[in-house]
Amino acid sequence: MDMTTVVLVVLALAVGAALGFAVATARAATRGGVGAGSAAETAELRARAAAAQARAERLAEEVESLQERARRDHDVLRALAPVQATLTQVGEHVALLERERTEQYTVLTEQLHHARRSGVELQRTTAQLESALRSTSARGQWGEVELRRVLEASGMMRHVDFVEQRSLGAAGAPGGRREASAGRPDVVVHLPGEKYLAVDAKVPMDAYLEASAIGDRATGEDAERRERLLAAHARALRGHVDALAKRRYHDQLPGSPELVIMFVPSEGLLAAALEADPALLEHALRQGVAPTSPASLLALLRTTASIWSAEQVTAEARELLALGRTLYERLGVVAGHLTSLGRSLRSSVQHYNKVVGSVEQRLLVTARDFESLATKDLDVEPIATDDAQVRTFTAPELALAEVEGRSA
Repeated sequence: MDMTTVVLVVLALAVGAALGFAVATARAATRGGVGAGSAAETAELRARAAAAQARAERLAEEVESLQERARRDHDVLRALAPVQATLTQVGEHVALLERERTEQYTVLTEQLHHARRSGVELQRTTAQLESALRSTSARGQWGEVELRRVLEASGMMRHVDFVEQRSLGAAGAPGGRREASAGRPDVVVHLPGEKYLAVDAKVPMDAYLEASAIGDRATGEDAERRERLLAAHARALRGHVDALAKRRYHDQLPGSPELVIMFVPSEGLLAAALEADPALLEHALRQGVAPTSPASLLALLRTTASIWSAEQVTAEARELLALGRTLYERLGVVAGHLTSLGRSLRSSVQHYNKVVGSVEQRLLVTARDFESLATKDLDVEPIATDDAQVRTFTAPELALAEVEGRSA
């Protein structure tokens, strides 16, 4: 039962109660007569009955109005039934989306917690790394490890193409030179022709780390402080250049070019210094120091490796040339021996022919006189003419050798 039906029932009960009260009052007045009550009471009762009648009429009109409204509401509800079904489906879909949103929110919350833990761990690791990089010994080890990786990436072999931590001077100068020790570069690269190239790793980072902590988008005082720190970083790198130039590694390495490689193990370190001090590179090259980053050092070492390959090919070509010349000379000697052997064979054939002629023309003439005494005929196997021929060289080179042998 809906709300409209309930209202109609209540109104009907109220109208019925009012009519019943009016009828009961009229009957009571009729039975009592004039003697039982005064005319005023009768008039009052009649007025009440008229008022109740009017109220009943009004209630009837309101009931009809309510019924009409109920019919209209029923028509509207019936027209809105598809909308209600659609709204029900929408509600179910919204409930499903809400459940999915809740699940996704739970997963997102877990991921945020994990990201927060990872951020804390990363922050702690970064702090440890920063603390380690502020240590001079740790920075030196990092530079040496990075330098070794670049050398390995270039294809060079340790103790073959380069030597690490080689002492120079009285104890380690190549060629037995007795000079005061000039230091110990991190790496000595072997160049073709028994030449050498010194490489030293330098990692100035204190001012650079402080400038990196400020960021490149800082403004105001922070921006000015960052510029001062980068300028200090460039001055520190310039100081390393001057200190490295004073060591003069090329004097301790015979055949070495007047150049020492200063390896900076980070592209950002060198780029920041060159940006703050554009004249730094020119100053370093005038001092005989070449600041290099991992990329430029790798290109330099690859070039050195290609020079080694070209040198090896050239050396092998020289060996092949010498071997070919030796072989040609030895072929000439063998050709001379063959020429001598041919002359000997030709001389032997000539002597053999003389012997045959002497036997036939002289010895057999006398021997025929004793033919009656012989018990066995003389049988000498002749040598064919073709078999007695000695073949001569027809190749120009060997024929020339034969002519030279005859003239000798």
